Amino acid sequence: MADPRTKLDIIYQEVLGEVSELVGRIEAVSERLTEASEHAGRAGERSAEQIHQVTAAAAAKLKAELDHAGDRLLARVEKVTQEATAAATVVHRSARRFATLALAVGLAGGIIGGALAGWALSSALL
Repeated sequence: MADPRTKLDIIYQEVLGEVSELVGRIEAVSERLTEASEHAGRAGERSAEQIHQVTAAAAAKLKAELDHAGDRLLARVEKVTQEATAAATVVHRSARRFATLALAVGLAGGIIGGALAGWALSSALL
């Protein structure tokens, strides 16, 4: 941009600089939110899988050891396994919701940044 000639030109240049910095910050936050949502999604999936594996292994081990101990105890262990699996499912769903929310916030930030940049550029060109 050329050297400012009027106070209005100086103000436009300052506003454009601030808007540009704000857009850069919004884009950086958007990228971080996207990364965080991906990490949260992967962590939720890993947690759900690990909980399922541990409870299934424990149930199988107890079933093998307690084959003669009675059906009542085994039924109780199976119920605990089902509850743990349900908890793992809740953890996974929560992680997916967080990932979706973070993505939505990032997109909204990008849209707002783009709108601010467009407004600043259109004001500067007028």
